[in-house]
Amino acid sequence: MKKPSFKIIGITLKPNSTPEFYNLLPNLCAWLLRRKKQVVFREEDKERVHKFFKQKSTDGLEFWNSKNFHNKVDLMFSLGGDGTLIGACRRINTKIPVLGINLGRLGFITEFNKNEYFDRLTDIMEGKYETTTKPLFHVSISKKGEEHFSDYFFNDAVLAKNDIARMIYLRAEMGHEHIYNLAGDGIIISSPMGSTAYSMAAGGPIVHPDVKGLVLTPICPHSLIHRPFVVPDTAPIQLKILPPHHSVTLTLDGQVAINVDEQDVVTINGSKVKKITLIKNPERLYFETIRDKFVFSKKD
Repeated sequence: MKKPSFKIIGITLKPNSTPEFYNLLPNLCAWLLRRKKQVVFREEDKERVHKFFKQKSTDGLEFWNSKNFHNKVDLMFSLGGDGTLIGACRRINTKIPVLGINLGRLGFITEFNKNEYFDRLTDIMEGKYETTTKPLFHVSISKKGEEHFSDYFFNDAVLAKNDIARMIYLRAEMGHEHIYNLAGDGIIISSPMGSTAYSMAAGGPIVHPDVKGLVLTPICPHSLIHRPFVVPDTAPIQLKILPPHHSVTLTLDGQVAINVDEQDVVTINGSKVKKITLIKNPERLYFETIRDKFVFSKKD
């Protein structure tokens, strides 16, 4: 079924400038403006957007503060890699669909690459598109029952040591059940979408994104019996730092980092999620993407 067309288009740029912006951005903005779309960037990107246009006119472009930018556009373009897309999804109003365009190398989450998205743009602007919804999982840190940190992650939450040649000790629980006490470099709690990222590099399984669950992957565990687990997301996972305590950091999607103390409890709540909406590429298939990105088989 045809959906309402978009009028206000937000464009999120990867933090690091890339030469591709000098050609892609002016052409994309001109295409949108010719179709009477409002084209909006963040205020903090104004100076570098003008640089990307060089001698070309930036008339018609708008620059909004972060609050309006992430809440009042109709469609958000994410120009960059998976990290740019994840950063946009963490901040955006959940009702706003995101169109991910990959300008990086891997681009596993971004649905479109820089060479193919333009072919689909007319249909998307006319409301001829499909979407998929994905969860952002809630994580909190509490001390003596009082919460002092709360946020969400798309790919993974990583609890890891800061010190070289030091192990950390933690207790992992799911609901009221003890999973194990872990000694090692840390642990990764990954969503199915994030299972192809740090978790996979640390020996975790690839989990289809339609699976409802979480992956617990130890990082360099001291014991051979501590293996990755795929668990349902119906019960909260709790991580508690055990003595002797060393410097430990909780990192969300590689973008937010906070120190964790010995008496802190990190809780990942799979039942408390917020949904984000992604524009689907109708020609992109999951297992084909796996083969393409990770070169499992050159013959298939």
